[in-house]
Amino acid sequence: MEHQSSHVLRSRMMDLLLAALILATTGAFLQIGGTSWDVTSHLLQRPESFFTPSHTLLYTGVGMVTIAAVIGAILLLTNKELRTKSFATAFKLFMIGSGIALVAGPADFWWHQTFGVDGLLSPTHLTLATGMLINSVAVVLGLARIIVQFSSKSKKLMIKGALIPAFAAMWLTLIWYVHMFALPLSNGLHFDFNLDPIAETLIAIVALPLIGSIVFLTAAKTIGGDRKFGAASAVAIVLIGINVFASIVPSYRAVSFLPWYALIVYPTVIVADLVLNTSLLKRSSEESKMVIAGAIIGAAIYMIDFPWINLTFTHLLLPTHTFITDLIANTIPYFLITLPVASIMTIIPGAIIGALSTSVFSLYKRKQVQRENESMSAQL
Repeated sequence: MEHQSSHVLRSRMMDLLLAALILATTGAFLQIGGTSWDVTSHLLQRPESFFTPSHTLLYTGVGMVTIAAVIGAILLLTNKELRTKSFATAFKLFMIGSGIALVAGPADFWWHQTFGVDGLLSPTHLTLATGMLINSVAVVLGLARIIVQFSSKSKKLMIKGALIPAFAAMWLTLIWYVHMFALPLSNGLHFDFNLDPIAETLIAIVALPLIGSIVFLTAAKTIGGDRKFGAASAVAIVLIGINVFASIVPSYRAVSFLPWYALIVYPTVIVADLVLNTSLLKRSSEESKMVIAGAIIGAAIYMIDFPWINLTFTHLLLPTHTFITDLIANTIPYFLITLPVASIMTIIPGAIIGALSTSVFSLYKRKQVQRENESMSAQL
């Protein structure tokens, strides 16, 4: 009877932890969506204030992740066994990330009150972005590790479903962390934190394809497993959807490019998924498929990250236009002007970086399997 009671208690705690992770997934999704919307609002010359709808969305997400962190902290502190589980690391990261974000919130309010319009790479924004990044990684880590604790097919399916927006939120958060250093949007009223245009461009060209290919591949293997089409492209489609509604739709002039954007990016990510997880390339090995899929995602990053990455290349290629007042609203003309040169600078390097990143990932996985086999052999 005591054993049964203990089992029921453990089951309830696991359900509560899972609920906390689902809450944190929603929070991570809202906080990065609010961030994208907030930057777009600034560029569209919307009223500069701490109390805006985009900030409300952002800090609602931070609040949700904080609640998840509190739930996790209470359960981990009251149950020693839970602290030994691999998913416990995610809740520890929630505590760190939420703590950083909660400090950054009041600090950002003070910064706005003191300095008014601020740049993207302000100290408070970088602090907040760091907390958000930790939280987004923790969400994916927690869901990916807690799934083995459940035998119910419905709960496993729910966790895999939650991993789709979780991976999308983490991917976009990583992109925005790169944007902090790669976008020429850090010249505020009192401080100019913009990097050199060449440095901004190099950061974007290297980091964005690297992030995209690794997250795409990891999502495919984590959610779908081997040779299961749909998971990776679903993550990319959700990522693109956030970008559409937070960055493109708010700008009435950029909306005219939306059909072309959708016609290019959606088929691209689906083709990459088909290459990776179907028999589209029958004679190719698994490693070759990973390399090709990674190269496709890496090469497409200039379009996937529209309109933001275009600002980096406008800063480099059209230096006389770096101080225009409405970059987003006028992004289409600048995008078309810089497209030929920017395509050459992004497609080929992006494909190479995407291919190499998946090769490194594949090598790591082989080494990991080899170590596991050696460990098992030593125990026999």
